[in-house]
Amino acid sequence: MSTELKLKIDSLTYGPYGIGRDNRRVILVPLTVPGDEAGVRIVAEKRNYAIGELSHLLKPSPLRQAPPCPYFERCGGCPWQQIEYEGQLAAKEKIVVDALHRIGRLDGFQILPILRSPQEYGYRRRIRLQSDGRKRLGFYRALSHELIEIDSCLIADPQVDRHLSVAREWIKGLRTKLRFVEIIMSDGEQQTVLVGRSEERFFQEDDALCAPFVSGQKEIKGVIISGPGWHRSWGRTKIHIQSQDDLIMEVDGNIFTQVNREGNNLLVGEILQWGEFDHQDRVLELYSGTGNLSLPAARRAGEIVAVDGNPQSIRNGKENGRLNRIENIRWLCSDVPKAVRRLVTDQEQFSKIILNPPRSGAKGLEHELASLNADKILYVSCNPPTLARDLSALSKKGYRLTRVRPIDLFPHTFHVEVLSEMVR
Repeated sequence: MSTELKLKIDSLTYGPYGIGRDNRRVILVPLTVPGDEAGVRIVAEKRNYAIGELSHLLKPSPLRQAPPCPYFERCGGCPWQQIEYEGQLAAKEKIVVDALHRIGRLDGFQILPILRSPQEYGYRRRIRLQSDGRKRLGFYRALSHELIEIDSCLIADPQVDRHLSVAREWIKGLRTKLRFVEIIMSDGEQQTVLVGRSEERFFQEDDALCAPFVSGQKEIKGVIISGPGWHRSWGRTKIHIQSQDDLIMEVDGNIFTQVNREGNNLLVGEILQWGEFDHQDRVLELYSGTGNLSLPAARRAGEIVAVDGNPQSIRNGKENGRLNRIENIRWLCSDVPKAVRRLVTDQEQFSKIILNPPRSGAKGLEHELASLNADKILYVSCNPPTLARDLSALSKKGYRLTRVRPIDLFPHTFHVEVLSEMVR
């Protein structure tokens, strides 16, 4: 039987844990809040730390709140819901600064106050629900693959949330086994798309189910299912995205888009302000996706070169350029490192670079990026550790980190978007 410790929680990890210390040993405890004094049992010993579980609260933190979600203690989707929102924002700022100092060995930069999400709940215009062999829908328990079935989600937009039961009924009739289902809504109109992903083969009998399903729905306009080497769709499968400058984008439902519409507008606004783009700028955006940043920047810059490795994203970007009468974007469908090397070989030069990589970051690109001679790099990241690593590498190539702005696109989770500016 493990010994119970009395532990004071000092801070939060980039993850679902609070951090306490016992005789200089770090102990990570889920469901805790900075300022909690708690009884904690050790459940796992690691080389440099231990993992505990909360036994009981001795003195709750002033930042602690009652989570409104009935699934909170089981579902791993919102591990910070027990923390008042102001406390979440402060913790995210600290996580970003700590990563830049500790991992990146960076200093001398300005950390700007985090931009809060305009909505704490109901902000997600798309949610991904896991499915299992029993055709249940829900989220995984924290740090496991145990599915917690849900009937409602408080962080989902109400239009998305009310279609959860419809999605559940849809998959019950399918023979094709799905690994997950996404519910995605359009901005500004009552239109929703369901997207399913399978790791197995498609059963042709499901054609006869999906077509009438879509035609019989009022708001669900399209359905997409894909798997290894196959793709099926029924109905209208594009969604509308409203962005800065009254831009309207039509995007395939199965392509990545930011989940927080109002938060995304904050991000785009910061990019435009920091970029100070004008007609003399030649801008490179790497990992451009469907043009969330490229399209508004192109209205100000002289030329944009947008690079992404997903052909569907590039195709959507081109279509949205035509839709919005934006003609100064050159879209390149290519593996990003290969494209950057080719741009260097062709001796292309850019005044500014927008870098918006996936969570894994842009490791190894620093030398080629420096060779493109941009005066400014704007780096957008959803992963503070890989951001710090990459900014550190760029700092060794003559760039200096000047300012950083965290933006909260994901309330009640530990995730945070970060915009950083490097100049030389």
